[in-house]
Amino acid sequence: MRRLLACLAAALPLAAQNPLTLEEVLQSVDRHYPPLLAALQDRTLAAADVLAASSRFDLSVKSAYDSVQGGGYPTDVFKAGVEQALQFQGMSWFAGYQLGTGNFASYEGKLQTDSGGEYKAGLRMPLLRDRPVDARRADLQKALIGRRIADLGVDQQRLLIVQLATRRYYEWVAAGQRYRVAQAVLKVAEERDSQLREAARLGQIPSIDVTDNQRAILTRRGQVIEAQRGLQQAAIELSLFYRDAAGNPAVPEESRLPGSFPAMRAIDEQRLADDIELAMRRRPEIRRFREQRNQVEIDRKLAQNQLLPNVDVVLSFTSQIGERRVRRGPNDVMASLIFDLPAQRRAAKSRDLAALARIEQFDQRERFARDQVAAEVQDAYSALKAAYERARVLREEVEVARQLEVAERVRFELGEGNLFLVNLREQATYETELREVAAVAEFYRALAFYEYAIAEAMSRPRQP
Repeated sequence: MRRLLACLAAALPLAAQNPLTLEEVLQSVDRHYPPLLAALQDRTLAAADVLAASSRFDLSVKSAYDSVQGGGYPTDVFKAGVEQALQFQGMSWFAGYQLGTGNFASYEGKLQTDSGGEYKAGLRMPLLRDRPVDARRADLQKALIGRRIADLGVDQQRLLIVQLATRRYYEWVAAGQRYRVAQAVLKVAEERDSQLREAARLGQIPSIDVTDNQRAILTRRGQVIEAQRGLQQAAIELSLFYRDAAGNPAVPEESRLPGSFPAMRAIDEQRLADDIELAMRRRPEIRRFREQRNQVEIDRKLAQNQLLPNVDVVLSFTSQIGERRVRRGPNDVMASLIFDLPAQRRAAKSRDLAALARIEQFDQRERFARDQVAAEVQDAYSALKAAYERARVLREEVEVARQLEVAERVRFELGEGNLFLVNLREQATYETELREVAAVAEFYRALAFYEYAIAEAMSRPRQP
């Protein structure tokens, strides 16, 4: 057991050295990033709206008891019934029971029943208005679309968050690269210090070269401190997206820095047209306008429905049970035809006109959104291509700067140059390396925006 614990303890530091990957950060975002978790509650709110709209089709149970005592007509009437609205063709069915006992006046004869009471069941069917759509079904359909709109809203926020998290990750990697470059150039000056001191002691070089190298060491130590502060700041900003199992920000350690940026890859120009079409299918805001338009289409259909006359057919069956007390029955089948038509119907006409105007608004907004998405993809592609070329050129510039630095250092060692020129070459290489790091970081920022423009995160399932 002790040997096992010792092995586990030895393995823990090694595990901590594993480089932090972008995939780990994005998984942490999906599981623990508070703004995304807050956005996910929009789905719950939309589901609640669907439940509320569905409640209009709940079974309705009603009952009543009326008792009249004293006077010439003491009576007792008990009623109970259920009613259920259906989603099919706007129909509804009902059923009930009624028991009426006592002495009823002639004008209230329908309240009296046989000794066992009266059972009734029937069906209501609209023939014109409310047949294709009614307020209940319209509210439910709009709530269902609202749930899809909420999903698209979450997708839109996730795209933005993933883009921001990706940029913060590569900014952290870039800060680490700058810190390592600053450490490397400092190490060169520090290692040279003892050699210069010995050479000055032997009289091979003037003592001012030792002083000049000491100045370079102090300057480069300041650069290391500045780079270290930049790395700490980038790590703290990344911790807002990279969190531990409890959901608390986890500042990544320096030991988890990747050794370098991932290899850059150029994007084929032939891919641009395909990616624009892909973005049109993926981008949530375009699909959201389409769903919002569908909601207004339902409003318009409902308004046009209200322009129709109300013609309903009601079929019912009534059965009397027990000792005969009433003349009707014992079994009756009844059919009713109900007609209703407001003369002017101005409210329905105004709703139809307003819905038509909103549909046109959403059409124009969707059109402009599609234009914006196409422009974003084109601009992101242009920025990505330029960043790739700039990073490639700077990589070549770094190689040339290093060659000049090595050559100047060899000249100095052979006594043909001076330390001042060596420091200039080293500083030039350092600054060129920093510009290369910035260029590569810009490439990955451009790549993050390009992937946002084509909604690449939509192809990556969210981590549960």
